[in-house]
Amino acid sequence: MKKINEITIIALFAAMSTVLQLSQLEIPTQWGMKIDLVAVPILIAFFLFGFRVALETSIVMFFAISVVSPSGLIGATMKWMATVPMFIVPTLMTLKFKGEKELKQKLLTLSGILISIIALIALFGTLFILLRDKEIISHLLVAISCIAFYLSFWLLTRNYEFKKLGTFKNIYFITATLILAVIVRGITSTVINYYFAIPTFFGMSTEDAINWIPWYIIVGLNCVQGIIDVGGAWIITFRTGISKFLDIG
Repeated sequence: MKKINEITIIALFAAMSTVLQLSQLEIPTQWGMKIDLVAVPILIAFFLFGFRVALETSIVMFFAISVVSPSGLIGATMKWMATVPMFIVPTLMTLKFKGEKELKQKLLTLSGILISIIALIALFGTLFILLRDKEIISHLLVAISCIAFYLSFWLLTRNYEFKKLGTFKNIYFITATLILAVIVRGITSTVINYYFAIPTFFGMSTEDAINWIPWYIIVGLNCVQGIIDVGGAWIITFRTGISKFLDIG
């Protein structure tokens, strides 16, 4: 019964994201990006039900957007990879030990942290080289770094449980996590845009993409979108009584 309820919750929030994707509630930009509300239901699911539900909902959202969005698989990939940091970073700041198999948990955590740090450094280094010399780094290196960065969080979370989700009700705590999440989102989204989204969707080289849209535009748009995603979800969750109704705090 618990699994059925979880599937229902995931389907509900994924459907909400899909409806928002199909709606006209968006602000388009000249660079093909847009500010929208598609990821807000994912963050609401995170605040209400935690990391696993949010992750699974985001995966369903990815497939749905791939079908209904004019940008297809490319747009869905970028939306997913930009949304995940917004609930991964808060998750990492609320982890705690279960108390069993403590050594194994520590090893998995250390492995996940090490992989994520190396991958993030690789992405940041790639971005630095691109902005300084506009050299073309191997697309394979970027792909491996992105995959390693996101999969590392599976190691970080698989043997842990979370503190009460009501922790996120604290405005100062959620603001701090939002800042960190936006930094991570900004770095990864910029590199992926230059190496994957823009070249693939618009048929231009990475160097042309850099000349066309400055890095600070990509970071700025992702910052605004991240604030809307987290801020909108936080207000709906903790300022409308939903969290109290579900006994979240």
